[in-house]
Amino acid sequence: MVRIAATSDLHFDLSRALTAPERVAGIVEAMRGSEADAIVVAGDIGHPFANFSGCLDAFSGVEVPVGVVAGNHDVWRDEDFDSRSLWERALPQAAAERGLRWLESEPLIVGHVGIVGTMAWYDYSAADPSLVVPDNYYAAIKSRISNDAHWIDWSWSDIEMARMLRDRLADQLDLLDRNPAVDRVVVATHVPLFEEQLLRNPDNFAWSVANAYFGNLETGRVVSAFPKVRVVISGHLHTTRTAVVHRRRNPDIQALVIGSDYGEPAWVQVDL
Repeated sequence: MVRIAATSDLHFDLSRALTAPERVAGIVEAMRGSEADAIVVAGDIGHPFANFSGCLDAFSGVEVPVGVVAGNHDVWRDEDFDSRSLWERALPQAAAERGLRWLESEPLIVGHVGIVGTMAWYDYSAADPSLVVPDNYYAAIKSRISNDAHWIDWSWSDIEMARMLRDRLADQLDLLDRNPAVDRVVVATHVPLFEEQLLRNPDNFAWSVANAYFGNLETGRVVSAFPKVRVVISGHLHTTRTAVVHRRRNPDIQALVIGSDYGEPAWVQVDL
């Protein structure tokens, strides 16, 4: 058996306005106490960069491998870095300096289990399908819905970023699919990938629109095609979700959303 402990949306904050360092330390100790074989941190770790780094410090002394995925808040610009510099250099470097695995670049293999990870990003494919809106609608109104529009300053569109990360994830999954030492795969994402992970409220127009920025169902379809995938663990929604994604030709996928919220970090345990 391989045991994985995962957390997300810690929103570590040295000023204690969001999640105080001692609360994160408590989560780390709880995961260590679970006798996990690996730990995953699935994004929204801390902003600005000093908080991101401070949160990773709490994991640097853990005796088991720790895999890290960024979240949308982690790539918000700050006084020292623009979003692209954070994404391409500062965040992965901070993980590497602490002996943690940046899952966007390289998977973890623990026993017979492969662990891959990606921020995933949203591509509007999770928008309520009952809405009939013009082309480019979700990009045009993003500044009214999501603070990402105000704090992320890279030049990629949401569609471009989502596609780039999806292609990179598919390459990693393909490598694990062809690795005979791996018989099961866990996918850790910040943005949820499956309809079963989302919360729908069709009677609330604003809620239905906001779902466009809460998931990436197109990436979910790609992930679902890989037979070794057994578990998908996501964050981003600040609410707990547990579901099963049924597949016709391959084993079902256990799909989780970690229910961490500001000041109230949470974690999950998965045994394979």
